[in-house]
Amino acid sequence: MSPRFYAFDPRATRIGLFLGACALAVLTAWAVADARAGEGTQAMARAGVSAGLMLAFLVAFHRLRPRSGWGVTVDARGVRVARPFSRSELDLHWGQIDSVRRLGRRGNVLALFLKEEGRVLVTRHLFARRAVFDELIAALEERLPPPRFDA
Repeated sequence: MSPRFYAFDPRATRIGLFLGACALAVLTAWAVADARAGEGTQAMARAGVSAGLMLAFLVAFHRLRPRSGWGVTVDARGVRVARPFSRSELDLHWGQIDSVRRLGRRGNVLALFLKEEGRVLVTRHLFARRAVFDELIAALEERLPPPRFDA
C-alpha cells in the first residue's frame, strides 16, 4: 500500500473565524466608545469580553492555517494524524485501531476507535472539500471495514 496523504485545509472554518473576529472588533470598539461616553464598568466589561473573544478567534485562525505535512497519512504501517492545534502527530498502527466509523447526524466526524479504550476524532471541517474527507474514509474502510451490524 503506497502512502496516501490527505491534507487539512479548513478554509470555511478560517473564513468564519476571521469574520467573527472582525465582528468582535466592531463590538469592542462600540463598547469602548460607550465606556468613554460615560456608561462605566458595564461597557468596559463588554469591551473586555469581546476583545478576549476576538483574540481567541484570531489565535484559532492562525493555528488552523494550512502547513506542509499537516493532515492524515494512511500507509502500510498505519495512520498518522496531525493534531489540529499543535505541531505533534499521533501515530497509530493498524493493530491499535479496532474500528472506523462515521459519527454525527450528517456523518461529519470520523472516529477511529482504539482497542485500548480510546478514540481519535477527525472532523469534516478540517478539510477543504467533502470529497477529500470521503476519500479518506474510503481508504480507511478499505483496510478496516466498518462493523457489520452497526446501527
